[in-house]
Amino acid sequence: MSFIIRPAQLSDARGIGIVHLDTWRSTYTPLVPLGYLDQFSYDEREQVWRARLSNTQAQQHVFVAEQAGQIVGFASGGSSRTDDLPYTAEVYALYVLEAFQRRGIGVRLVTALAERFAAEGHTHMLIWVLSENRIGRAFYEAIGGKWLREKLVNFGANLLESAYGYVIADFLARYGAKLAE
Repeated sequence: MSFIIRPAQLSDARGIGIVHLDTWRSTYTPLVPLGYLDQFSYDEREQVWRARLSNTQAQQHVFVAEQAGQIVGFASGGSSRTDDLPYTAEVYALYVLEAFQRRGIGVRLVTALAERFAAEGHTHMLIWVLSENRIGRAFYEAIGGKWLREKLVNFGANLLESAYGYVIADFLARYGAKLAE
């Protein structure tokens, strides 16, 4: 069954919230303190995404992967939140439901953001991932990410995050055609 990548709409907030929380639970449960994820709910995540998607002042782009009317993944990004020049664009979030991983959805979501970043004049982008998330790190390396550095982030405890950088033109030369497939 095929899926489509498209810009998110306000009506997608619930589906994005479900993907967000389900992927946090499947990915982060062994990485974050026991019970940390219990504070989040589908309703809470929906409200977070409803606020983000309705904020027309925010320079955040959100794309969803949809299959048969179900949101199965999403990516968001915008201007970099760090001073890692020349990495002026950042993928803030990339989540694909576990049952839909390894089907090219993550690459297509990152490609959609990279195309938007390029259209805005950005030449480099970065992505942060928990350093202990070996599957996530392997994915970012497999799609050409160059490890840049680590920083501490509070995710129920102080944990290390790793940044991966990309030259957008190189990334799009490799993956840009995949968006049209």
